[in-house]
Amino acid sequence: MPKNKDLFEATRNAFNGLQVLFQEKASKRELGLIILAIGLFCFKSNTFTVLIALMTFVLLAIEALNTAIEKLCNLYTTEIHPEIKIIKDLGAAALFIVSIAIGLLFLVCICS
Repeated sequence: MPKNKDLFEATRNAFNGLQVLFQEKASKRELGLIILAIGLFCFKSNTFTVLIALMTFVLLAIEALNTAIEKLCNLYTTEIHPEIKIIKDLGAAALFIVSIAIGLLFLVCICS
């Protein structure tokens, strides 16, 4: 596969990736979280709501990477493999860590 030749093609590839990403249930939930975070920002605009909104975008980006890793693992084998389970669990852990950070920011936001 040839590399991107120009900005237009790179952008088109990014949109193709977003289409694949939004076919996943988890990314649809995270998109809902982004909408909620932006709504919170409009309702109570402060540093914490900006951080919550930014962190939800980070969560979606990590979901994209996690989806790519899972698809790559499934390309290798669809059978249960202990090492692939560890790889997928690490991706889920990354999402969980960012989710906890968003939750903590949300608590600070509503308590301030």
